[in-house]
Amino acid sequence: MYFCWRAGGPRPLRERQVCAGGNTLLQAASGEHHSLLLLSDGTVQSCGDNSRGQLGRKGTPRGEQPERIPALETLHVALVSCGKEHSLAVCHKGRVFAWGAASEGQLGIGEFKETTFIPKKIKTLAGIKIIQVACGHYHSVALSEDGQVFSWGTNSHGQLGLGKEFPSQASPQRVRSLEGIPLAQVAAGGHHSFALSLSGTSFGWGSNNAGQLALSGNNAPVQRYKPVSIGALKTLGVVSISCGYKHTAVLTQDGKVFTFGDNSYGQLGHDPTAEKRGPQLVERIEGLVSQIDCGRY
Repeated sequence: MYFCWRAGGPRPLRERQVCAGGNTLLQAASGEHHSLLLLSDGTVQSCGDNSRGQLGRKGTPRGEQPERIPALETLHVALVSCGKEHSLAVCHKGRVFAWGAASEGQLGIGEFKETTFIPKKIKTLAGIKIIQVACGHYHSVALSEDGQVFSWGTNSHGQLGLGKEFPSQASPQRVRSLEGIPLAQVAAGGHHSFALSLSGTSFGWGSNNAGQLALSGNNAPVQRYKPVSIGALKTLGVVSISCGYKHTAVLTQDGKVFTFGDNSYGQLGHDPTAEKRGPQLVERIEGLVSQIDCGRY
């Protein structure tokens, strides 16, 4: 059984669904106006806005109730991710499928296209086993089994980590400055990205205009075009990273959460009037935290 809700009048409308065939919910992912649900039988359901094809189904402008994505039914999907208006899925063999908006190249299918309704395989990644993907607003990043990081989509703020000279990319590109570093995770935000090494070192790149890379001080860059080791996170023992639109949260090995970046909507979990920048402990959480996830704001 799972629960989902959406905006509907003064209070959210709450709906209860029972997974068909005794399946359990393995993962839920949300974009700006759509959601994906990964079930234990490897099928994927989608609901919400479909104006850019982000539900992976043709013929419906909006999905009020979660419905299966037919094109993914035989693939046994292992994980899903949502961007603002695009979606990614990785099947158990490590192949990546993409659908939704591709105007900035964020699908990685080799073309800039307004709408892609049916999931397409990212052919550039054929023969490479992908174990993790993360969608930013208009970009995507992926981590392969052999530790390579790939990025595609818009590079307007350096969020692809390829360098300043690279424009938007419609096909996955290797982030060469991270080669040779054993990595555990990748994460993507509005216009920034992170990678976490097995040793606990955090690398960030892209926009830092609100301090979302935890680079602060008088000479802190507004954006980084290539990954840089984040000194402010080195001693925290980071085990997981999640990125919002202009903020970031990290989970430490002792179950604590630190946040940094934009706090205009209270999304950092501490005093909105605080003038401190950089990672700060979210203090009012009782017990140890095991998982974190950031929304847009």
